[in-house]
Amino acid sequence: MSLQDQTVAWLADQEPQAYLVGGCVRDRLLGRPVYDLDIAVAGDGLRLARRLANRFGGAYYPLDETRRTGRAILRDQQGEHLIVDIAELRGIDLAADLADRDLSVNALAANVRTPEEVIDLHGGIDDLHARIIRPVSEASIRNDPLRALRAIRQAAELGFALAPETESLIRRDGPAIASPKVAAERIRDELARLLALPHSAESLARLDDLGLLTVILPELEPLRRLPQPPPHCLDVLPHSLKTVDCLEQILAALEQGSTGQALEPLGPFAGRLRAHFARMTSETRPRLVTLKLVALLHDAGKARAYTPNEASSQGRIRFIGHDQIGAEIVEEALRRLRFSAAEVRLGKAIARHHMRPLLLAGQESVSSRAVYRFYRDTEQAGVDLLILALADHLATYAPGTGAEPWSHLLSLVSRMLADYWERSAERVSPPELLDGHDLQHQFDLQPGPHIGELLEAVREAQVSGQVRTRDEALALVAVRLGRADGKGAQPSAQEGDG
Repeated sequence: MSLQDQTVAWLADQEPQAYLVGGCVRDRLLGRPVYDLDIAVAGDGLRLARRLANRFGGAYYPLDETRRTGRAILRDQQGEHLIVDIAELRGIDLAADLADRDLSVNALAANVRTPEEVIDLHGGIDDLHARIIRPVSEASIRNDPLRALRAIRQAAELGFALAPETESLIRRDGPAIASPKVAAERIRDELARLLALPHSAESLARLDDLGLLTVILPELEPLRRLPQPPPHCLDVLPHSLKTVDCLEQILAALEQGSTGQALEPLGPFAGRLRAHFARMTSETRPRLVTLKLVALLHDAGKARAYTPNEASSQGRIRFIGHDQIGAEIVEEALRRLRFSAAEVRLGKAIARHHMRPLLLAGQESVSSRAVYRFYRDTEQAGVDLLILALADHLATYAPGTGAEPWSHLLSLVSRMLADYWERSAERVSPPELLDGHDLQHQFDLQPGPHIGELLEAVREAQVSGQVRTRDEALALVAVRLGRADGKGAQPSAQEGDG
């Protein structure tokens, strides 16, 4: 018997009366895998969750003491885990609980004593068959505006359509998602779940069509009709949405192992790229979520940096410094939505440096030192930036154009991915030949910024092949300090600039 079946059987023997509710009932009817259980009980969910955790040797967490909701995390002998959330009924009975839920397809229940008998009071089974998303009531989204975002996310997740009345209610009541009554953490979690889907660009466009995208991310509204110079074929906001779409197309090709001729140089890195973007940057969110969110916001600084044709010295629209401005905007947006400190750092670095690969691709040759400086300066965001650059390029040029710059960029990206994964010691993280103590002892230096500058000069010499040994590193430092013997006083203000 599976851990799920054991859990349901145990709950059937307990008091108070318990019901399976929501997504686990829906997914079972759809034939989708069920990983977690949501339970509603006519009593204290906290106490029952603790008893369940004790019975199966799992962990217990109180989720919401006001609503008497607890979580038990169980594991079977194979190490697979099951999350069971147990909440007190919303109202006086099960009917009141189901009437207070968001969508008809989630307002389904089953008594744990008769789990095969589905209780459907709001037409959820008919909506499952029709593959549509419909609120339980006309007041559903007004009562909790987050449900507007959830409806769009679940439509994408299940491959369902929004019923016409759902779209009307989202337009009417969804903008209240920006009110203080909706916690930023809840918006973050729903948005992250949407972005984790493989075709989230379609849902982002749907959010915009229904008037929610710039309510959730007001940083995007100034970009709506902001023009761009050639080779851009779209205004800034549609370009931003297109960038997410192109990013997802690239990732889908890598996931399916069908890079084709257009992405063939990325083929050898497909597995490592998939693992990279699946790495968690928070307890529940993969790195890919941050990358997609910044792909959407990467040009957010252009509204403030906009210089029209008539004001530009070059006679064309310019956005000088938009990357730096955009990095600050991205940081503010991610902090407002309560993303983790690690996600904020990553997002800011991606936005700040998103032009770097495109600028490097425009050079005749890219030195090993330039590659090293790229990975050094981009703060662990280098791989993300390279893939974003490909998506940014595809979203810039009209179909059938931009073949030559694409070839240069793709060649650069594949070379720099190889540097990162196959030549890291030579290009990205050269082995340490000296440390600060060595410099202080060997050259009678005091601690200070000049120590870091000298060590950085050694590392750059290593990646360019000028320094290979400790003795060569010491000799390089001596030259930069203007000393032949490696001894003497501290450097003057002019020393070490070489």
